[in-house]
Amino acid sequence: MAKSDKRTPDQMEQGADLRKEGAKWLARVEAAGKLEKQWMDDADKAVKAYTGETRADDLSTASTLGNTYDFNILFANVETIVPAIINSPPAPDIRRRFADEDPAAKDVAEIIERAIRTQIDDSRMQTELESQAQDGFLAGRGIIRLRFKSDFVKDKPDELLSDAEAGRAGAVGGTDPDADAVEGDGASADAASGAALAVGGYAAGEAAGNAQPNERLANECIPTEAVSWRDYRHGPARRWKDRPWDAFRFVVQREDEASAFDAGLISIQTDDQEKKARGESDSDLTGWEIWDKSSRKVIFIDDDGVVLKKVDDPLGLTDFFCIPVPVQPIELTGRLMPVNPFSVYRKLADELDLTTKRIALITNHMRVKGWYPGDAGDIANMLAADDTEFVPIANADLWAANGGLAGAVAFWPVEKFIAVLTQLYTARDQTKQAIYEITGISDIVRGASQASETATAQNIKTQWGSLRIQKMQRMMERCARDIFVMMAEIIPSKFSHETLQQMTGVQIIPTQQDLTPIQPPPPPPQGAQLPPEAQQQYQQALAAVQQAEQDRKAKLARLQSIQQLLSQRLSMMYRIDVESDSTVKADLTRQKAETAEFMQAAGAYWQAVGPLVQTGELSKEVAVEIFAANSRLFNLGKSVEDVLEKMVTDAKAKANQPPQPSAEQQKAQADAKAREADQAAKVADAKLKSDAAAQDMQHKQQLHELTMQEKTLDLRAKQQAAAVEQNQMLLANGIVPPPIPLSPVDGEAILKAIATQNQQFGEFMVLVTKALTAPKKIIKDVQGRPVGVETVQPQQQAIGAPANGYNQ
Repeated sequence: MAKSDKRTPDQMEQGADLRKEGAKWLARVEAAGKLEKQWMDDADKAVKAYTGETRADDLSTASTLGNTYDFNILFANVETIVPAIINSPPAPDIRRRFADEDPAAKDVAEIIERAIRTQIDDSRMQTELESQAQDGFLAGRGIIRLRFKSDFVKDKPDELLSDAEAGRAGAVGGTDPDADAVEGDGASADAASGAALAVGGYAAGEAAGNAQPNERLANECIPTEAVSWRDYRHGPARRWKDRPWDAFRFVVQREDEASAFDAGLISIQTDDQEKKARGESDSDLTGWEIWDKSSRKVIFIDDDGVVLKKVDDPLGLTDFFCIPVPVQPIELTGRLMPVNPFSVYRKLADELDLTTKRIALITNHMRVKGWYPGDAGDIANMLAADDTEFVPIANADLWAANGGLAGAVAFWPVEKFIAVLTQLYTARDQTKQAIYEITGISDIVRGASQASETATAQNIKTQWGSLRIQKMQRMMERCARDIFVMMAEIIPSKFSHETLQQMTGVQIIPTQQDLTPIQPPPPPPQGAQLPPEAQQQYQQALAAVQQAEQDRKAKLARLQSIQQLLSQRLSMMYRIDVESDSTVKADLTRQKAETAEFMQAAGAYWQAVGPLVQTGELSKEVAVEIFAANSRLFNLGKSVEDVLEKMVTDAKAKANQPPQPSAEQQKAQADAKAREADQAAKVADAKLKSDAAAQDMQHKQQLHELTMQEKTLDLRAKQQAAAVEQNQMLLANGIVPPPIPLSPVDGEAILKAIATQNQQFGEFMVLVTKALTAPKKIIKDVQGRPVGVETVQPQQQAIGAPANGYNQ
């Protein structure tokens, strides 16, 4: 071997360790199969009986009974139960766990619900659930698993991926041997060349490492897939949550081995001869995909014990495994091995088939035949005659004397067969009834009833005859709910925010406009005097900008809280409740009837309570609280419950507010305000007139003072002229005159003061005239009643206002 092995000693040692690990896992898988061998044998018999590939127990002879079930009761039961337990696609119902004021949890719940609805809108999930249910009620165990798929897309040069999103893009998971897209296994489309890229399709580190700098994950999706009961094994445990590992069978084409698995890991485990044999083999590559919970790794091992690939925790689920608890109609506490449902009544099914085959055999021999004397040629002609054909008989008198035709012909005694058939049909019906009692399929499920039964009897049979069917329905609803919980864990951790935003239509990433602060309007020039209208418009614009900035900051805070909650799995699961609605159309019909009953009861309640609320005998908030409490007894859906919650909140808020006045009180208040406004207008007019009279009086007083000053000036001028004349006369007589004791008077200042007073008085009178003669506008309230008077400013004053940009 050494000559045909080019591996180094270290590689040979590592390869030997890996082969030992692979052999250990194969031994565990084989042991798990042997542990459940009895159930698998029973399940295989049931599948063959269902498809008509097996024969019933040979209770007499093979030639008599045939080779297949003539009355395939197993097929009938499975085809009856499966549509009865799932005939409607499940829908997620995700909401806040508590009724607290938690807008972030409400938004995240809406995002997760819309994302899940997008994943299941193609009805693929319903098809897979139906396949799971068929395996469950045919073989005894139904399994469905989740996968994660995504593509690498190249961004444009101007599209940059944030560090946070780049880190999120590295976490990839999924398992799909038939994947034909560039998925999270890190393989590129060129390398794959259109082949199946990966078994499992996940390698969290490889995806980020092989992605180019300008590539990111996109088109993320979570498909579901039903797994055959033959292709599943699990580790030993008493409860499903305690099992240490799961194993799934896989088949990959041999030529896709290099692109689907780790070629380097395979190389160190095989020598040159094994490599050559694997390359020349035409058979498909088969093996087991093992999910080891202790190491949180997925290990791919072929049937020869070669470890093909190892992947770190691909889905990042809390319970690690990619499947919910399998559907097992019959199981025992403390034992995970299921029971094949057909094995419970298989002997009855064989008895039913034997009875049916005997009925067919006896019916085949029930023919109109008999015998007559060999020399009676006339009888032969008569027996060969057709309908309504009469044949002449020779020697008719002789025939009549010997008893006629009845005495000459003996018929096959079919009446004996009829008695046996009657008993066989009765026995078959009794056997069917025994099988129905064992399986729990009542006549109401099959739609069979008697016309003589009353509606009450039908309801009783519906309620009590389908209890076991309802248990099976709840089992499927639990499985759908577990799938939604797993999706709710995968979506926030594996889906990019861009994908979620496009998928749900809910904004998660702030836009550039959201990140840009809103600038306030420029202030007016310093020292500029604005008209009142422009000043008011500026204040309104400034208030609007401040409100818009507050809304922008609140929006950013909300988006940040959404992103933060999406990244915190534990907190999200505490604050969000994931449920599933019914998967049965009959339940939807009951919900419609329940809704109609609620509407009728609600109308009767408000009709009785309305007068009490109007008269004040019962407060509105108490009436609404009672209504909401009784409404919660009905399954009305999330939207109706949200409306009821808002109704209670609004009623409590209004109860804390002061009571609103009645219509008459509002009219009286409006009339009083109108009278007050009228009186205020009259007072304002009187004040204007009083101010005008006072100003006139002041002006007259000032004129009087100016007149007195003018007369004083004239008197002083005359006194000075007389003194000058007297001094001249004294000088003429040789006497020196004394100085004239007169104070100087500024005549120019007095004249300017008089002119200024006249100008101010004229301007004041112009304003008073305009105020008195200007048109008035009546101010009205929201109900159209006058509450005041406002002076309308002249149009030319607004036109003449300075254009400062705020009165637009």
